[in-house]
Amino acid sequence: MDKNSKKIVLVAFIVVALGLVLTACGVGSLATSTVVTMDIGEIHGTPLAMKGKEGFVGPDECIVCHVNEHKNWEDSWHTQKALWGPSFDTAYNNDIYDWVIQEWDSLETYMILDKKDNNTNYVAVEKVAWEDVDFIIGKTYKQRYMTYYDGEPRQAYLQTTEDGGISWTIDKSVVVEFPGNKERAGYKFLAIETRPKEGSLNNNNYGEFRSWQERCISCHTTGFDPDAWNQAKADFVAGEREDLRDIFVADIRVSCESCHGPGQAHVNDPIAGNIINPRTIEETEQRLLVCQQCHTRTSTNTMYGNGANDNRGLVLGEHTYEDVMSYVRPAWGTGNRNVAPDGKGRRGHQQDMDIMLSYYINGPRSNHARLACFDCHNAHRVGTNIDFPQTYVKPEMTCFTCHGSRSEDFMSVLNGAEGWPSYGFDNWGSLGGRSGTKQHVFNYDEEGRAFGLTPEQYVWAVRKDATDLKDPKSWESIWPWEKNSYAKGRQTYTGPEPWKVH
Repeated sequence: MDKNSKKIVLVAFIVVALGLVLTACGVGSLATSTVVTMDIGEIHGTPLAMKGKEGFVGPDECIVCHVNEHKNWEDSWHTQKALWGPSFDTAYNNDIYDWVIQEWDSLETYMILDKKDNNTNYVAVEKVAWEDVDFIIGKTYKQRYMTYYDGEPRQAYLQTTEDGGISWTIDKSVVVEFPGNKERAGYKFLAIETRPKEGSLNNNNYGEFRSWQERCISCHTTGFDPDAWNQAKADFVAGEREDLRDIFVADIRVSCESCHGPGQAHVNDPIAGNIINPRTIEETEQRLLVCQQCHTRTSTNTMYGNGANDNRGLVLGEHTYEDVMSYVRPAWGTGNRNVAPDGKGRRGHQQDMDIMLSYYINGPRSNHARLACFDCHNAHRVGTNIDFPQTYVKPEMTCFTCHGSRSEDFMSVLNGAEGWPSYGFDNWGSLGGRSGTKQHVFNYDEEGRAFGLTPEQYVWAVRKDATDLKDPKSWESIWPWEKNSYAKGRQTYTGPEPWKVH
């Protein structure tokens, strides 16, 4: 498909079934077909070939029948998780924040090449022009930018962190020779992160050294084929492939098949039984997985490894979460960057673990334990309604359905920072969580603050290399829902400080 704008005209042929039946029986004449044309507006062509994992067909196949759903989705936030960049066509210039383009030359738009050690990255000394940005990640709350790297040697600056990767600083006083690394070839991030408000930057900068294809492409797109990527990368490193510019996805947006599963069978035979309808899923864990597969925070992708931390390889209806990924680790009683000491999430996309804690705290029959994200949030139209961009109706009315006149009071549980001391690097021990409405542990303490587990509910497992159970380092914090799987090969314990009772 070329890069020029073009009109798509949807042509649907509606054939009167009764006429066909009568004709087949030799009665009457063939019923006439009705041709319906529908202008669904201008869209830009696809700069790269869209060929993802087998069975994925892309949203252009879905629109043939699901016109309204497609219309609701096409401008939603789910279409902005990955965007084509200006390098492909000037039509994509407007997807970079206006203020960022105006101030681009003053920003630290250096491409991150590779890791030198755990606290140091190489970044190319040449700044990247905004016109050379290949992909844009995000548009609603923040943006990151990528350009292609061929794996060749470059002159570089060193980018360092002193707080475990939270913030990064580039030392431009010394130039070093980076020898190149074809393992890192692909679309690489720049060292900046911007926000919509004019002049608003993440002052911590950004330090992801792996390529987009290696690290996180699967959750920003639909139908990523990790096997095709791995083969392409192996061929490139071996000198048998020219470049790694292909991205091996069915659609650059988060589209229909991200939540409904591969659609080829349904396109061939459009019956309800061969496509996933999240609302008809009865098993709680599988209902949650529809959104959880990306709205989560992993420690790694266990199916493919090699630095991936997205959901690559997961197919709805075929896999569980643990088949493909591993959660970030809790840190009972001490806390860390990802979670508070009581298990509340602290970073983006951790609502799934919050909800699962609610299940553990309040029991499987509690209302929130049975809910999935899409029971309250409108996945098709997220971001398109100014008054309530994330939910079907106003948030207080969403809660009113079950909580009645007390709904506004109960909404305070969504603010996990309220009432707790602040936290940060070298100060993770506060019970503070996420602010605003991002916390989803539906549980209070006696003072009305959002709260996770009490020490009596902490769950632990003995580490594989443990030699002394009285040593705290011999014990690993695990999530309550992981206990049964850990117990198959390791000793587990529920309660505070297991090293004191062994």
